[in-house]
Amino acid sequence: MKKIENNSSLKSLEEENNLNTTKKHSKSLIAEYVVFGITLACFIFAVVFFIISPSGKDSFLFGLIQRLAMIIILFIPMIIEKIFKIKFSPFFNISLYIFFIMAVFIGTFMNIYAVFRHWDTILHGLSACLFGFLSMCLIAVWFKNKNIELSPIFLLLFAFCFSIAIEAVWEIYEYTVDAIIEGYNAQRYIENGIELVGRAALYDTMKDIIIGAIGALIAGIVCAICQKKNKNFINAFEIKKVNKKQPIKTENNENSPL
Repeated sequence: MKKIENNSSLKSLEEENNLNTTKKHSKSLIAEYVVFGITLACFIFAVVFFIISPSGKDSFLFGLIQRLAMIIILFIPMIIEKIFKIKFSPFFNISLYIFFIMAVFIGTFMNIYAVFRHWDTILHGLSACLFGFLSMCLIAVWFKNKNIELSPIFLLLFAFCFSIAIEAVWEIYEYTVDAIIEGYNAQRYIENGIELVGRAALYDTMKDIIIGAIGALIAGIVCAICQKKNKNFINAFEIKKVNKKQPIKTENNENSPL
């Protein structure tokens, strides 16, 4: 009789844990959809504002294409999920949308750089941290279902190198845009209408890379500490397969960053 009661208690406890996991996952999805809606609204506003605003008409076609392209890019994660029947972690999607708002909408479209000159520095540091954390999604994919204990030092180095690589790609983008569009000044090589030369012309690019390296290092250290304290830390970034017959399962959801 006692054994039956114990089995019943264990079953009830398991059902309660599953219910709590489902609730946490539902909250994460709701947060993801809310942030997506806000991001989409921001970029639609950017298109409308650009069309009715008299400023920036010298490169009207490029500006319009750029803003419409960002709206399309917002849907790429959803398209990938549909095609490959997978589900990115809510942390991944939310982080991506927040980065789009900060870097593209606020930074570029609303031209916050002209009002707050240190916005670019803050953004490079925060984005470096963010991409360092998001690199864990790749680790989760590569080492899924493999009985390998990941070293905290490995996570630190991977997060750091991945984030620095993204930083380098972004600087290439800024250089390319400046080369194509006269006076765009993404690399801040023009001050008060005068082109800088020598070390002064390199200051903004090198500052961004250094700040990015610091942010990447911070992300790597945090990932290493989390992995050392919790061996299931990486499961929070897992990209899951979607089963149409069953809801998405979230194993080890207690480790989720959200």
